[in-house]
Amino acid sequence: MRALLAAALLIAPSALAQVVRVEPRVFVKAHRVFVSGGFTWLERGDYYNSPGGAFSAAYYLGEDDAVELRTALFASWLGASGEQVVRRTGLVPDAQKPVSLLTGGWRHSLAYGKVALAGSILHFDVQGGLDLGALFTDRALTPAACGFLGVMARLSDRLYGQLDLGILTSIEHRSTSVFTAGFLPLLTLGARL
Repeated sequence: MRALLAAALLIAPSALAQVVRVEPRVFVKAHRVFVSGGFTWLERGDYYNSPGGAFSAAYYLGEDDAVELRTALFASWLGASGEQVVRRTGLVPDAQKPVSLLTGGWRHSLAYGKVALAGSILHFDVQGGLDLGALFTDRALTPAACGFLGVMARLSDRLYGQLDLGILTSIEHRSTSVFTAGFLPLLTLGARL
């Protein structure tokens, strides 16, 4: 027991004297503007295929919180099942064709991390947020809300990539008012200004 205590007393000062180096945060966002553009696809199960382009701008108030504006333009068309309904019955689906989306909201960094990949280090943030705005369809402007989780990764000093997985909800006026929900993934590349 005395030998163990003596060893602990001899080792403890050298352990306390070690300097621990922590790499400073490389992916700094505070008080900066990030803009990005890329691809999206709105999947609502409403007979329409809705791929599109997405553009966003976010200003980070601090390291964790940002206000953002986001827009998406959809190239929607009636899918095969919708075309089949029209051919067989002559009836057109009551669903409205998505044309564009305009939202604004809040983005929050939930966690910051680093991963070693192929001899380099990838810095990233896991983020979540909520946007409110409007979904423009071929018939009307409808109120919309989008909640999302995503990853924002630093690709170089000024470039970054972003993947957001969102749920978009809206209220459409069809034969009656209908609450709609759909999956809205976004994959974008951007730059820090």
